[in-house]
Amino acid sequence: MTPEVGTELVNPVAGTKTVFLATAASTGGEHVEIEATYPPNSTRPARHVHPSQTERFQVLAGSLEVRRGDEAFTAGVGDEFTVEPGVAHEMWAGADGAVFRWRTSPALRTGELYCTMWECGRDADWAPTGLQMFEAVSAFADEFRLA
Repeated sequence: MTPEVGTELVNPVAGTKTVFLATAASTGGEHVEIEATYPPNSTRPARHVHPSQTERFQVLAGSLEVRRGDEAFTAGVGDEFTVEPGVAHEMWAGADGAVFRWRTSPALRTGELYCTMWECGRDADWAPTGLQMFEAVSAFADEFRLA
């Protein structure tokens, strides 16, 4: 699935929502931007890297627990931070949940990656195995690698 501006990906079990504000098509490949909503104490994702992409985050509500390289910090409302290419990271919502903007540059196939991960969850009744998720993301090595 290729997202369009306005596409919403909702995971009713995890309580997450992703809305595409900009896509590779709408920015000429410059970036993908989403607004993400995570519930309180959201699931901690796998530590990963983006080999050639920069990610920029801005917290709009709540807080994010961030592990970026050797750093660990909490980002609150109004905070902005960047993850440079090749830096291992992971983040999840704190006790009050989080709403944040997330821009990935250049876009590459990041929108398709998000959609593929969402489809993997949906197709497995929102409980995919680690192997199912690995198989889903393995086609996106330019965008995502486990660290």
